[in-house]
Amino acid sequence: MRRKSNLSLDLFGDRLYINKGEDDGGEHLRIRGTLRRAMEGELTERQRDCLQLRYFEQKSVQEVAEIIGVTPPTVSKHLKKARERLRRVMGYSFSRLN
Repeated sequence: MRRKSNLSLDLFGDRLYINKGEDDGGEHLRIRGTLRRAMEGELTERQRDCLQLRYFEQKSVQEVAEIIGVTPPTVSKHLKKARERLRRVMGYSFSRLN
């Protein structure tokens, strides 16, 4: 059994896992590019900031809250809304994410 590699931010759970070394015809690159464009075009600035800090910079929710000057529950709400929006947008382009 091949090991799985996470493609993207853990936003979509195991639906964005692929087998390492598996030739997927470049699908993982298309997913990443679409996700990047969706983050830029579909999310609010605050949602993007929260995602960037939480998933790309591995900050805790508490740390994100302190950095952007809101409460941890507010950060959690921004993250949840961002994940929901990205899930919906990505589902249009990649049926296996639905």
